Amino acid sequence: MELCNFSSEETQHLNRAIRFIGGREVDLQPLLARTLIVKTEHFIEDCKALTAYYPELGLEDGAARLVFNVGPDGQHKILVNKTAVIDLSYIHALATQLVHLGNLNSYNSEYGNIYRLSADQAIADFYYEFLLWTRFQAMKIATRAHALVSWHAVNGEAPPVDGCYQFAQVSFAVAPLNAALEQLAGADTMAVWREAFWSFLEELTGYVGQLAFYQHSANPGELDEQFPAEHIEREIGLENCLLFYAALQAASDYPAWKEMRANLRRTVVAMQEHGKQRFSD
Repeated sequence: MELCNFSSEETQHLNRAIRFIGGREVDLQPLLARTLIVKTEHFIEDCKALTAYYPELGLEDGAARLVFNVGPDGQHKILVNKTAVIDLSYIHALATQLVHLGNLNSYNSEYGNIYRLSADQAIADFYYEFLLWTRFQAMKIATRAHALVSWHAVNGEAPPVDGCYQFAQVSFAVAPLNAALEQLAGADTMAVWREAFWSFLEELTGYVGQLAFYQHSANPGELDEQFPAEHIEREIGLENCLLFYAALQAASDYPAWKEMRANLRRTVVAMQEHGKQRFSD
């Protein structure tokens, strides 16, 4: 792994964060030596320059951008937006993209060049379920990496004597999920609802990914008192939502995702069927 524009302290934090990404969750060791990580002041311009050669895959955000090379020995790059990262937040942004890198490498090795997937191929090969799963896994792992690196930044190099990390009260980013639910609720046709639905799924996946670092069962309301259970029940069905979360939790690595992907699709279809009821009454 080569770093550009990072201080020695930032590099130390990054190396620690990578140690908090389990090798059984995502195998990064074959990839790190071929990955350049650049903190840039010209993030938007740099991303635009890359798009012609490396189209967006549906995993981009404003903090960092992965450039995935499909070649078996290809060189990968992660651009980190200098203006979007504050304090240790770059740890979360970078860990997210590293998890995507490992997962994309596994998917690409099995199904071929992801940039050339047709719509029919993407459906047949569960690409959209894959995107949801890697969003979830990346959020879970990045939340862990950021939390543990932050703990050590305050408490020093040594781990807790009893091996158990303890954190202050944690708040979860439920506002984006609520906004996506409002978009669903405001849809006046099924076509509009369906378009908003996929944006909602992305927000739901990220939200439960945060929770998954702190809990092992699909019970969001137990952990977050602001979990919008009633609103979710109206729009996509609470049981469907919990089954979706449970399937994501069960898919702890790429082989497990392959076992669970049909279950993920069934829950997504069940959510859509629930949504259709509003327009068929």
